[in-house]
Amino acid sequence: MRLNPAVPLVLVTLATCASAPPEPKGEDLTIGVVLALEGNKCVVRFVDPGLKDERRAIAWTGHKLTWQVQSNACGEKTKSVAKALGLKHLKLKETGAPAAWFRQCGTLDHIPAKIEGSVSFECRIPSSKTGKWEGVYEYEIDGDSVEPVDPGVDIRRNG
Repeated sequence: MRLNPAVPLVLVTLATCASAPPEPKGEDLTIGVVLALEGNKCVVRFVDPGLKDERRAIAWTGHKLTWQVQSNACGEKTKSVAKALGLKHLKLKETGAPAAWFRQCGTLDHIPAKIEGSVSFECRIPSSKTGKWEGVYEYEIDGDSVEPVDPGVDIRRNG
């Protein structure tokens, strides 16, 4: 009786193909912003303008979404009424419903004129085990005497 050596290889290959693909491994997303003086207004600008587009700005459930202020040409910003800088809103683009976890997003009470180190605020996106958080969200970054900007972020399931 002659054995065919290809048979075990075929069985191993079929068993490997039948297993489910691994879940995507998400990671934290950091978006760099700068405060720029344009005319009499302080405006928020993205270091990478492509991250204003939800097709490139992808965040994951169970991870952090951070906005890092990398430079400030507007002078020192200190909280006077609401916040020096933070999110005005975070809502689903499709329905306009606010993100249930929006209140957990941080704000900045002080932004020095000269930034050394890290100055940032963040949102911790809950795990997908606690609810359905996936979707495209619109948000608006604003603050005391800062002109708002309103980009989007795509939140995908991971964890």
